[in-house]
Amino acid sequence: MTLRQLGALLTVIAVLGLGSTAHATARQFHTVLEDDELSLFSPPALPQFMETLRWLGVDELRISAEWKLEAPSPYAAKPPIGADLGDPRTYDGSSAMRGLDRAVRAAARAGLGVIVDPAFSAPLWATSNRRPRKITGDPWFNTNIDVRELAQWEGMLAERYSGHYTPTGASSPLPRVSTFTLWNEPNQVPFLEPQWRDGIPVSADWYRAMLRVAYPAIERASPGTTVLIGNTSSTGGSAAVGNTGVPPLEFIRRLACVDAALQPITTGSCADFHTLPGDGWAQHPYERDAPPWVPSGPADPDGAEMGDLPALQALLNRLVAMHRFAPGAATIWLTEQGYESNGQLSDMPWTETQQADLNAVSEYLAWRDPQVASFSQFLLRDSLTSQTLALRARTGDPQAFLSGTWTTGLERENGAPKPALAMFRSPVVARILAPEAPLASWLTSSPAGAPSGLIEVWGRVRPATTPTPVRIEVQDGGSDTFRTAASVLTDQNGIFDSDIAIAAGAPAEVRFQWSMAGAMQTSPTFTPISFPVSGS
Repeated sequence: MTLRQLGALLTVIAVLGLGSTAHATARQFHTVLEDDELSLFSPPALPQFMETLRWLGVDELRISAEWKLEAPSPYAAKPPIGADLGDPRTYDGSSAMRGLDRAVRAAARAGLGVIVDPAFSAPLWATSNRRPRKITGDPWFNTNIDVRELAQWEGMLAERYSGHYTPTGASSPLPRVSTFTLWNEPNQVPFLEPQWRDGIPVSADWYRAMLRVAYPAIERASPGTTVLIGNTSSTGGSAAVGNTGVPPLEFIRRLACVDAALQPITTGSCADFHTLPGDGWAQHPYERDAPPWVPSGPADPDGAEMGDLPALQALLNRLVAMHRFAPGAATIWLTEQGYESNGQLSDMPWTETQQADLNAVSEYLAWRDPQVASFSQFLLRDSLTSQTLALRARTGDPQAFLSGTWTTGLERENGAPKPALAMFRSPVVARILAPEAPLASWLTSSPAGAPSGLIEVWGRVRPATTPTPVRIEVQDGGSDTFRTAASVLTDQNGIFDSDIAIAAGAPAEVRFQWSMAGAMQTSPTFTPISFPVSGS
């Protein structure tokens, strides 16, 4: 059978609904979004924010809980005398806690789940930091955080959001939060110190000790809660550099008390090791300068960016098989991800159109791993871009940068949509399977794409939660119109995956259409490209 005959056959199969890999019994593939500015610090915008999340098909809103902001006497050297720090009532007077309560209630009203993410800074009294002579700005205290104090606070959060607690002055209990993480990016210096001591990644030792007390504290307070461990960033440093971060795969090995050859370590803090609990591994697989299929490589062999998902998955599976981690830890939750666009800050690496396509390919690659439970988006709206631009204009420094500036959002800071907004709601990816001519990636040459005889088309209909009919359309090179290439049925996540034939000899554009509430919806277009995938 020739390639063209095979392509034609696959097209017929797809039209009959047999070419899609969507199945009614597919796993739930969660959609997670985080934007603390809109969740916590912009109360008037909260209703519209929630409506946008519903329109985007978000399943869980990830919200930061900053211990220092919520705790009593956060700048004191010692905990407040007489305060029961494990009692939710102790925190009812905190404006930060009321902001978190407000966001959790708003998400519940919108039908969204919540992931509470303890993050950023402990109160001074729970660390070995010295009190600043003058409190200015928002100092963070993260040196030698007391794991038992932290576990008590996280248990308090779980009790507060167990579905049974009614705050002082409220008329109804707070909604239940079913998913928690334990500490944001513990392998990075801004969030935890020290990272290294005498060549050993001691941040992983700290995390292991914290996990041992925090996990049971959360489960006692709210049985059945999903506790995601890890929450690691995509990269790190080395002991030779000094107190930089720890690469995530090295952090994982040390957490599991194994060496680089996965042989058990039985000395020091690993002397009494036993299986670590966990219901999933949370990961932030950002890639700043590379597309999502490119692994970190020799320069960062223990990185865990999007292109390193196979290596991360293999390591977690091996450690579960060795009984270093509980079985649930092999399930990966991507809880932060995004590509920074250069529409306003020209030194960012990607155009806004490229950002949209890279986000879509990232989600496709995450979906390909059956043990990945979620895909995430960090920020609905860019942050602090106008302030950074003002700083550059004021200083004359084109590289000046205000901490907290991010351009990973689906919208610009002023709310103007980027191409990524529509692509996030209905991502579409077309991957060349059988080219008939040499191909050049749009990342290194023309974005017009290349001819192909056979392509895989993957897409997702949001906010679909039931199998949905989809029509895949192709605009062949030189044509002004789209033709129907296949009709398929999504799974309950709104996801479909089909192989179809397209005309050879000219570039093509691919999109899909579906009906919702009686109106026809159309995805963005995607030009077929060639990139490697794990297992192919």
